[in-house]
Amino acid sequence: MKISISGVRGVYGKNFFPKDVIKFCDGFSNLIKNGKCVIGRDTRTTGEMIEKLVSATLLERGIDVHNLGIAPTPVVFRKAKEIGAGIIITSSHNPLEWNGLKFIIDGRGITLDELEIVKNGKNLKRSAIGKEFISESNYISDAVNIIGKLNKTQQVTVDIGGGAAKTVAPKLLHEIGCQVETINDELDKCSRGPDPTADELVDLVSKTKNLGFAFDLDSDRVILVINGKKKSSDITLGLGVVKAIKLGIKKFVLSLDSSLAVEKYIIKHGGQVWRSKVGEANVIQMMIENNAEAGGEGSSGGFILKEFNMCRDGLLTSGL
Repeated sequence: MKISISGVRGVYGKNFFPKDVIKFCDGFSNLIKNGKCVIGRDTRTTGEMIEKLVSATLLERGIDVHNLGIAPTPVVFRKAKEIGAGIIITSSHNPLEWNGLKFIIDGRGITLDELEIVKNGKNLKRSAIGKEFISESNYISDAVNIIGKLNKTQQVTVDIGGGAAKTVAPKLLHEIGCQVETINDELDKCSRGPDPTADELVDLVSKTKNLGFAFDLDSDRVILVINGKKKSSDITLGLGVVKAIKLGIKKFVLSLDSSLAVEKYIIKHGGQVWRSKVGEANVIQMMIENNAEAGGEGSSGGFILKEFNMCRDGLLTSGL
C-alpha cells in the first residue's frame, strides 16, 4: 500500500483492506469542518464496495454524504470546492486490481500535516448520524462557461478507456460544439490499459479522422491523437498553456519533468514560470505559494487551471 498526499493506493484485498478504508476515512473526518463530504468513484470493480464503506464510515461520524456515484476526479474536486470536502475512490492510471482513496479539503488535495491526521485514523469527536444524498454536479455548464463555444463544428473521437469520462466528456465536448464519437465505453470490453500515456492507443489512432482524446479511468489525464498520430503528454500540457495565455493568464507552475519548450513559450508571451518537484500535489502547493493561476505536469498530460479546479483536469483540458 502506498500512502502520500496524493492518496492511499493499493491492491484491494491484498495490501489494501476494508479496515484501511475505515481507518483513513475516520481520520479524514477530523478535517471536515462543516459536516459535509462529497464522494465519487471510477469504474473499477471494487469501487462500489469501497464506496459503501466510505459512506457508512462518514455517516457514522456525523458527516452528511453527497454521493455522485461514478464520477471523474475533476468533477468530484469541483463539487468538493462547493461543499468543502471530498473523497474520490480511485487509483487513477494504475492497474485495474488497484484502488484507493484521494482526499480533498477546500477544493485542494491534503497537505503533509493533514495526511498525518488522516493516517492517525482516530475520530476525535463523534456526533449524530449523518445523512446521505444522491448528488448532482454543475461541472459541464461551469466548464462550458470557461471554455466557450466553437465557431464551427469539430469532429472528435473520444477513447473513454472504460472509465468515468463516459458520464461527462462526450456531453461536455458536444456542448461546446463538437460532433463526438466514442470508443471503449465499457470497462469489461476495453481494448487498452488504464494509462493512456503508456498505451499505444491503436484503436483511437485508427478511428480518429482529425482529433482524438484518450482518458485514464478517473479523467484527470488526457492524451491527444492528432491527424493519426499519438502526441506526447507534454503536448496536452502545452495546448492547455496556449489557451490559458489567450485567457490572459501569466503565472504558471510546471513540474520538473515538463518540457522546456512549454516554459519557453510562456516566457516568450510575457509569462512567469516556477518549477516544482514532480507530483500534482507539489505543483499545486507551489501554485498556492506563488499565487500562480495555472500549471501542470508534462509527464502525465495534466493541466491545472486554478480558477476552475485545483487538480489535473483532463476533461476541461480536452475542451480548452
